Amino acid sequence: MGLELKYPLLLLLFIPAIMTIVFFAKDRTQLGKIEKVSVITLRSIIYTLLILALTVPTILYPINGVTTVFVVDRSASVGQQENKMVGAVEDAVDKKEVEDRYGIVSVADNASVVRSISEKPLNTTQLPVMEKTNYTNLAEGIQLASSMLSNAGGRVVVLTDGNENVGDALQATKFAAQQGIEIDVMPFAPATKTDVAIESLEVPSTLYVGEQAKLSIDIESNQDLNATLQITKNNEQIISEKIDVKQGRNSYSFSHIVDSTTLHSYKAEIIAEGDEVQQNNAAHAVASVKGTPTILIVEGNEGDADNLANAINSASLSIVETKPELLPTNIASLLQYDSIVFANVSATKVSQLQMEMIKTAVNDFGVGFIMTGGMESFGLGGYFKTPIEDILPVDMELKGKQEMPSLGMAIVLDRSGSMAGYKMDLAKEAAARTVELLRDKDTLGFIAFDDKPWQIVETAPLDDKQEVVDSIRSIQEGGGTAIFPALQQAYDQLTPLELKRKHIILLTDGQSATNADYNSLISDGLNDNITISTVAIGSDADRRLLESLAMEGNGRFYDVADASTIPSILSRETALTTRTYIEDNPFYPTPIAGTSVSQLFGEGIPKMNAYIATTEKGRAETVLTSEKGDPVLTSWKSGLGKTIAWTSDLKGEWAGAWPAWNEWPVMWNDLITWTLPTFQQNAYDVVQTTNGKEVVLTIESADTDLLPLESKLVDDQGSEVDAELRSIAPGKYEMSFAAEPGIHYLQLMKREGEEIKSTFNKAIVVPYSKEFEVKRENDPLLQDIVTVGNGKLIESPEQAFRALTNKNVKKQTIEELLLLLAFFLFIIEIAIRRFGIQPLIAKVATIRSNHQHEAAAKNEKIEKTFGRLQEKKKVSTHRIHQVETKMTIDKNVTKNVSNKPISNVKQKDNKILKNNGDNKANSKIAQTDDHEDRLDRLLKAKNKRRR
Repeated sequence: MGLELKYPLLLLLFIPAIMTIVFFAKDRTQLGKIEKVSVITLRSIIYTLLILALTVPTILYPINGVTTVFVVDRSASVGQQENKMVGAVEDAVDKKEVEDRYGIVSVADNASVVRSISEKPLNTTQLPVMEKTNYTNLAEGIQLASSMLSNAGGRVVVLTDGNENVGDALQATKFAAQQGIEIDVMPFAPATKTDVAIESLEVPSTLYVGEQAKLSIDIESNQDLNATLQITKNNEQIISEKIDVKQGRNSYSFSHIVDSTTLHSYKAEIIAEGDEVQQNNAAHAVASVKGTPTILIVEGNEGDADNLANAINSASLSIVETKPELLPTNIASLLQYDSIVFANVSATKVSQLQMEMIKTAVNDFGVGFIMTGGMESFGLGGYFKTPIEDILPVDMELKGKQEMPSLGMAIVLDRSGSMAGYKMDLAKEAAARTVELLRDKDTLGFIAFDDKPWQIVETAPLDDKQEVVDSIRSIQEGGGTAIFPALQQAYDQLTPLELKRKHIILLTDGQSATNADYNSLISDGLNDNITISTVAIGSDADRRLLESLAMEGNGRFYDVADASTIPSILSRETALTTRTYIEDNPFYPTPIAGTSVSQLFGEGIPKMNAYIATTEKGRAETVLTSEKGDPVLTSWKSGLGKTIAWTSDLKGEWAGAWPAWNEWPVMWNDLITWTLPTFQQNAYDVVQTTNGKEVVLTIESADTDLLPLESKLVDDQGSEVDAELRSIAPGKYEMSFAAEPGIHYLQLMKREGEEIKSTFNKAIVVPYSKEFEVKRENDPLLQDIVTVGNGKLIESPEQAFRALTNKNVKKQTIEELLLLLAFFLFIIEIAIRRFGIQPLIAKVATIRSNHQHEAAAKNEKIEKTFGRLQEKKKVSTHRIHQVETKMTIDKNVTKNVSNKPISNVKQKDNKILKNNGDNKANSKIAQTDDHEDRLDRLLKAKNKRRR
């Protein structure tokens, strides 16, 4: 057993303590000699206890055996070495002494306890699976192992390649060493896998249209390999070359002509046969390209945007034309365009993901958006309740629904097992949107089918829309697929109804028997004004049957490859069935004075043939209206972007003479220019650093504007990343987020009230984790760990339980006990100085004497009570004897006269008298018993007090 002081220098406090006692001893106080000696003695002890408590003393108890905690590195860089590490731990445990103890900790991204401290043998060598192995956090593993050893000391053995990339293992080792814990290292080389990695892709951060951009690539490999190097720009391949990669570092450079503006996302990827690590095969870079703004025109049908393209070309704007099916599905590809124009594009051709990307590009990055009309646009195109409708200045629902003709609709939905999950959820959501588009008195029926029809909603007027929606959303998947019975049921229910328009929508993803008489069913339906549209979902649907049904039934056939378009299809079908979305009475639009392009209409405007009816949103600015007050040209700001709705077409079938109007190119030039994003590209200096699993952005501005800064960070799929902007100094901010590899986009803005005063965008490239770099064993770090941790590099497992340099002890701090004892002695000292020893002793004696007198008085009182009780007992005994004698005489008398005849009344009286006598006697006896019990209790109390 020993004693350890945490702060031994505090023992110097004994010097002033001794001086204080000496001064007190020399002081002429009123205390007597005994009191003074007592106070000096107590005060000396108190000072000693307090000073020792301040040094934080610890009693050391020797412990037999060695306690070792193994920290096993299970990160991706170690890989196949895990079995060897576990085998080393097993060998060490097998060769330990009986009194030795051990524990096991796994570490990768985080540390976890695999086995707590134990003396029992290792029953299994299988470690639990670790889900996150993209980083190596040796520091957390050492800290967790040290906490398991607590204050008993011991050894930590780290089995690793030393390639940490999170935390500071050296600092954790230093803290452990201060607790008397030794840190050993058993080194293991990284996994011996064939590996080629792209270490970096360098592209100038700012480029100009027409410039030859230099692309520099560094590749690291641990073997000679043949590989293919591919480079893409905004997901479009621009370079693909076969290369010979040598072991070590390889550098390549390429050039590429920049042909469009805004942000360009570059990606380099290497493909090599035999490469066993795929996580490090790609690298990203982003460049901002300046020059002529680029406009993306999306045509629903060929020729829909020719008049607009000609107008834009004359305005010296760069254009790119594409089809809706080819729209980008990531932010990087969309951000290469300054504005996007939809020319008569149906929502059924645009997936939910593509719509979400466009909404993110507009709201968060300021990309412009324009939608123009036609038979496949706005409400007719199925944009009701879509992300595109959210960013437009108009709603798809109409103000004049009461003018619509009477409508009956039946939805026939496949609920077979193959529809379960995502497809079924989208189909139900689509049906719910249909209910919202219908008027309250429109007729709707809903039939689900598997191997037989199921009537979900009775075909009747919509009295309670919410109840109908709830019924639709309660549908569950079933068994097989039988289309004809359900379709026949829908026709039978719509046939007798007196409605102007009757329509059936059939949705299925499967096959059904084709021997039924579909032709007669559809022909009879047309005679009753019933049309049918069909939707084939997925590759297993019977396209031939469904297409023929739609063709014969005067409807439309939809071949759905992306199930997310199902809600748009049903919205479009509902709009087309009503046929009142199209306003086709020729008119002259009315310009609204004070708008941005109103000066163009000073000398008159052409006549317009038709447009799609929509409803203006609250904050939108309408430039042109129809004779019915419907918006024809409307604009507004959506987030950081600006959007425009032109509800007529571009070809001239609806727009009439507008495409031939002299001001047509000027108008569209002004409208597109208005939608272009405006950013302050040099407003902020953004510095990026990577700290293990976290990316830290330091954002600094020279602007003294005190407006609050808002931020948003999204990944390449448009999903918002959890990152909070915090101010660390005037004009300086910091943001941190999880380091997921890929391109992220930072958007900053300053807002004054509801108005956005300035915006700033920057792409942030996050490389893959350093865990996947091509590397060797980190010997310098391992050597530093054992040096700081007072350990050694061990090669054989049994060394893990060798004798500790410092004897293994258990520690117990005692400062609380010393403080408690000092407190009690301090109370005694106060009592001596206040009362003195002799008065204090006298007072104690007085108190004791008083207690004795009180005890004697109580004994005397007990004696008197005892005497009285004895007298009462004698009297009671005498009375009981008299009563018993009398009862005996009465019984004899009664016995003598019992043979004499007496009346029943006398017998009863005698019986009552006898009972009364017995009761009185019993009462006397009971009283006597009570006295005896009380007397016994007093005797016991008296004897106890005497003892």
